[in-house]
Amino acid sequence: MTWIIFAVAAGIVWLWWRWQEGILARRREDAVRRAEFGKNPMDLPSGERTRGLLDEIAVYYREMTDVSGDAQTDPVTRHALEMDEVFLRVNHTRSYIGEQVLFRRLHAGPAREDIGNEERLEEKIAFFMKEEAARESMEMSLARIGKRREDYYLPVFLGNAKSLKVEHLWLYRALQLLLAGSFLTGMLSQNPVCLAVFIGTALVNAALYAVSREKYEVYLYALGSVKELLRFCRKLTEDPEWMRRFGTERLVQAVGSLKKMEHLIGSFQVKKAGVLTGDVMELLRDYVIGATLWDITLFQRIINLIDGKQESLNVLYETAGEADMAVSVASFRRSVPKYCIPVFADGGGVCAKGLYHPLLREPVRNDIILERGCMITGANASGKSTFIKALAVNAILAQTIHTCTAETFCMPRMQVLTSMAVRDDIVSGESYYIREAGYLKRIVMAASGPARVFCLIDEILRGTNTEERLAASEAVCRYLAVYNCIAVVATHDPELAESMRGLYDCYHFKSEIRGSDICFDYKIYRGLGVNRNAVRILAYMGFPGEIVEMAERLCGPDGGGDQPAEFQTGK
Repeated sequence: MTWIIFAVAAGIVWLWWRWQEGILARRREDAVRRAEFGKNPMDLPSGERTRGLLDEIAVYYREMTDVSGDAQTDPVTRHALEMDEVFLRVNHTRSYIGEQVLFRRLHAGPAREDIGNEERLEEKIAFFMKEEAARESMEMSLARIGKRREDYYLPVFLGNAKSLKVEHLWLYRALQLLLAGSFLTGMLSQNPVCLAVFIGTALVNAALYAVSREKYEVYLYALGSVKELLRFCRKLTEDPEWMRRFGTERLVQAVGSLKKMEHLIGSFQVKKAGVLTGDVMELLRDYVIGATLWDITLFQRIINLIDGKQESLNVLYETAGEADMAVSVASFRRSVPKYCIPVFADGGGVCAKGLYHPLLREPVRNDIILERGCMITGANASGKSTFIKALAVNAILAQTIHTCTAETFCMPRMQVLTSMAVRDDIVSGESYYIREAGYLKRIVMAASGPARVFCLIDEILRGTNTEERLAASEAVCRYLAVYNCIAVVATHDPELAESMRGLYDCYHFKSEIRGSDICFDYKIYRGLGVNRNAVRILAYMGFPGEIVEMAERLCGPDGGGDQPAEFQTGK
């Protein structure tokens, strides 16, 4: 009797200790989340982990964009603007769903039904920036969904559920009956033959489970997160405040239609989470239960439930993802030195004050007014490329997360396309010029279409000789000026900018030689500049003196140094 009392007391103490340990762990997690809000995610320990998960994070983007075809930007533009890095800078999400929804929004643009409805997202962002307690509660709820690597494949699972149905299910059912029958018969009759049949069937089942598990493993693990998603959205519908701000009638209907699924997949979360830790006992337990083929038949039941419910699950996915994205954007706004809410005009051009690139640690801010296309000239390394990337990135941020890194930013809704960061492709055999011509062709074709285009071109057609480059560049720029397009062209050729002065505004960046140093202020100025510093950079980089002197002689008396900073045109 004494031992029983002691064992019960020890069990109570152990449960109390685990309960206290859980409370302390949650408090530590809450403190970490509170401290991380408003910080640069790329400076946090989780930043590198997220970078290593970009392929998994992109799964939802690939699945949904292929279906909807609503991408507003293309791979060339996303690569040139380093949108993966921009995502990492904005990302403060607490769930894998939030990461995937934010990634898709930044890479594909808003869904068609969200275009022109930025107020809905803005209301959520503003709420989280103002109500800290509500935001922390939301973050805690989203963190329960988690960011397990296996869960990122859930969109594939949901989108292809019908094709994942278990083949030869009758065989699994028959083996289950044989296992149960031989066990019960053996227990009742003590017949060694029945026991042998039971052991043999269990081994066969375990082998079948191992093979099936390899095929369905990633989806079996992802099922645990489905329950957390269902639980999160159900809590959302049960809270009047959350429902008012984040819920919809579609969400209520979706939660109701999936209620049975929440109970059915409950066992997966605990069971599979233990296996993921690599615990020997959990692995053993997994295969013991696997020998009953319970996981496989349960998986089939869930597949049957999911089939035809994809739309309801998508509603849940988007609801949770948008809530998480709103928290992330609120944190991003808090983390940058200056931000603004963009203004969308039905017509007109692009106007920005205090514009800077969100990836820069110590940015120089610039102002610009684009009522039509513009030519940007300037010396090497003076800031042209960074500036046009800042323009393009902010045009995307404005239309995706309703946030710009600027004091003010106004634009019409436009498709953003770029031609920059071109390189030879050895594998395909395409030269620099061929690839650049291809990049420009897609811009030209888009500009002649119904949607307005904001195109940004860095060093147009620099992959060929000077005479043909100037002729072809002028032809392309004149074409873009006529169509429904605002073109921003950065060039080293003042001759091209001069020839376009009737159709394009002119801006430039300056550089200044001070002794042996080259100084830049990275500020944009109105007017046509003719700064040149290519030969001076050779000297600055320590090239042999005879190379620098020869280059200066070949350039002529003024070719190797800075020319007058600007013409009076446009001043």
